[in-house]
Amino acid sequence: MQRFLIGLMTLLWTIQSTSAQSVIINEMSQGSDGGKEWVELLIVDEGVDLRGWELGDNDDGVWHPIAEFSTHSELNTIARGTIIVIYNSGDVDESIAAAGGEDTTFSDKSVLLGVNNTSFLVDTGPWGATAGAFANSDGDDAPAIRDASDEIIHDMAVTHPTATVSTPGSAKVKYYTSNTVGSVVDDSQWTVANSSSATPGQANGGANSNWVDQSLPVELSRWFASSLHGEVMLNWTTDSENENQGFIIERTLRQAQGPSSVWKEIATFVTNPKLQGQGSTSAQHDYAVIDKQVKVGETYSYRLSDVDYRGQKTQHDEILVTVKNAGVDPKPAHIKLHKAFPNPFNPDVNLSFTLETTVENLSLEIYDIQGILINTVSSGSYEMGTHDYRWNGNDGSGNAVSSGVYMVRLSTGSVVQIQRVTLLR
Repeated sequence: MQRFLIGLMTLLWTIQSTSAQSVIINEMSQGSDGGKEWVELLIVDEGVDLRGWELGDNDDGVWHPIAEFSTHSELNTIARGTIIVIYNSGDVDESIAAAGGEDTTFSDKSVLLGVNNTSFLVDTGPWGATAGAFANSDGDDAPAIRDASDEIIHDMAVTHPTATVSTPGSAKVKYYTSNTVGSVVDDSQWTVANSSSATPGQANGGANSNWVDQSLPVELSRWFASSLHGEVMLNWTTDSENENQGFIIERTLRQAQGPSSVWKEIATFVTNPKLQGQGSTSAQHDYAVIDKQVKVGETYSYRLSDVDYRGQKTQHDEILVTVKNAGVDPKPAHIKLHKAFPNPFNPDVNLSFTLETTVENLSLEIYDIQGILINTVSSGSYEMGTHDYRWNGNDGSGNAVSSGVYMVRLSTGSVVQIQRVTLLR
């Protein structure tokens, strides 16, 4: 009976603690040599105030501090989906350097902080002296995060003194693969790999990436312009929207010697209800605007932007169209990027598209979630029909890229189609 009560109390404690979590540990690395440690936190709720919170090790129920968040204003209302990495600045791991090192920009939801960053952290533990904090002395020697009231919000080890989720081991990384708070207690939802496979500042692929969703606030699957009877029709489709207030469209006249530098706002969600966003949604939505203030024979560039709840403006690709008096130029709806498969993938992903007319200038490219070009799979002139390609997870120089989310971008002058793929090493 006593064992039953102890087990029941442990279960109730676990359920209570996980249901209240607004921040979780999403990944933890013991570095390439076991001393280059770092911990990745994921903000689960909207507007979390991290001021006064502390990262530490609750080994055997005894708190050992590592770093405490300062009173910096950036820490008072952190957006849901933000990833914050705290790393040993005295002994920096190679994966931190590969991710670009320290990054204090919160707007892109990916932040990397050395423990010696006095603007955001107070070093309260061993990392300032380059020493490790998680020595693998037992299974519950694992990172934990507690709030300003010293209440533990997530302990990676979950229970003490018997841990259900343990640290990865020297020169290893352990990362969460699921997309719910409740599953953090399930060790089968965590993966152990070599530290070189770590993804600090990024989601962990699969369900975890879909949950974190650090792609642009609005994910476009289609954005194109067509000319019809002396007017320009602009169409776009979103596969998902995140805190989206609405859209703004700008136009510029393309001169013979190149694009004009003068952009004019021609439509905005502020005055046009049809351009208002859907807030946060994973459902697909179609939008359309007609531009009548154009001249036949002229070529125009159009630029689409979305604006989130904080007023942050994100610009998407420019597209081109030449205005004709009759007919449509080209047939943008007849250029289709097919679903990539398998997705997630390892080591290769199949990419294909179908054209119902010849296209003179088309490119199929891979970008990371920060919008940096990774590889050009193919580009040039293409005849009508279906075209198949494979991407092997390498960049343009033939180097293997890390696990994570990437964007497949099919573009012509007047059409852009995008979809997301996940690489799992």
